[in-house]
Amino acid sequence: MSILESIRAAKRSSVRIGVIAAATVTAVSGLTGCAGSASEQGATGACTSPGVTADSITVASVSPLSGPSASTFAGFVEGANARFEVENEAGGVNGRKIKLVTNDDLGDGAAQVTAARNAVQSQKAFGILHASRADTMFDYLSSQNVPVTGFPGQIAYQTKENAFGFAGSASIGFPSTAQSQFFVDRGVTKLGVLANNSTGSKGAAEGLIKVAPTVGLNVQETALDIPVGSFDATSIALQMKNAGVDGLFMPLVTDSSVAIFKAVKAQGLELKAAYMQGLYDPKITDQVGDLLEGVSSPPVGTIPVEVTSDATEQLVDAMEKYGDGVDPRTGFTTPGYVSADLFLEGLKMAGECPTRENFVKELRTVDAYDGGGLLVEPANFAEGPVAGGFPYGRCAWFVTYSGGQFVPDAAATCGEILGL
Repeated sequence: MSILESIRAAKRSSVRIGVIAAATVTAVSGLTGCAGSASEQGATGACTSPGVTADSITVASVSPLSGPSASTFAGFVEGANARFEVENEAGGVNGRKIKLVTNDDLGDGAAQVTAARNAVQSQKAFGILHASRADTMFDYLSSQNVPVTGFPGQIAYQTKENAFGFAGSASIGFPSTAQSQFFVDRGVTKLGVLANNSTGSKGAAEGLIKVAPTVGLNVQETALDIPVGSFDATSIALQMKNAGVDGLFMPLVTDSSVAIFKAVKAQGLELKAAYMQGLYDPKITDQVGDLLEGVSSPPVGTIPVEVTSDATEQLVDAMEKYGDGVDPRTGFTTPGYVSADLFLEGLKMAGECPTRENFVKELRTVDAYDGGGLLVEPANFAEGPVAGGFPYGRCAWFVTYSGGQFVPDAAATCGEILGL
């Protein structure tokens, strides 16, 4: 039985959904007229926007393809390419096929700026798909008004008009109580919170620390400077054990989390629940599943593939046909797929001769984007990027690794967004 056949077998035994958490609403996707001024279209009427030719549109990805955070963001490019190829098979956008070119930012700030400049200046990309722990490229891209869609784990998705998180604005400074409620529901009384020293990781950790008391959760111990990548985590495990911690919240890169669980097991620390970013990836559980029994995580902003719906069926089909053998549950595969879907929405709304200006302006009118049914709840871009747009992460659909399988909760856990 193939990987994708096994997913379908698991899905057949799962509940079929028509409504996901809050009701999802079909995204606005109407096409507008030919956009842009005469100079933008050229004297002959041909489109002259960067990356746009008579029969193609070039889009670039910026993500870690190598380095210590590459495993965390694995699958992003393959998921994006699969969604673009589905569109290309149907004729493309206004007859133009989408061409995806890649850039490796190594998960490093300086490398990301270089990657973004290469995408814009050398690859002549119309816009960018992004998922990374680094966030240094956004000032440059904003100055060029280059559209960005991607993982809303960076504050730029709150503050930059041209940046659209596929699941809404970043929640940094506006955390949800959903993750805290997850631990309360599982009987955790003393929580340990661990983070890498990056904007996204620390933002998630600090948000939980501040909202946990509102649902009666005690944060007992913290460590917000965990090394990125594999390391000897014995001292961290002992710190948590000596503090009496019975739950762990870890928005870390995958290799950091695995190192900690190795140490936790070696030190005999008993946990009632643990949240591990990056758990939802068969390549990880196939390698170290014995360490991860009972560990939980939600997919990144989306419903689990094991939950049967038309949207998850379409995702599985697309990855089977165009995913280069990548399991749709791999790391950031679904975020890549939905980021590409959102980019397609922007292109369709920008008109027959799309411009970057029209892409940004028109996509800012969408107030109920549901990722083709894959988002746990719709995203709102219409109120602008700063705090008014719906923050990513109000709801999370948790999956627990149990008995060699990913077992989804019966429904999403939703919380309240609190401004801090």
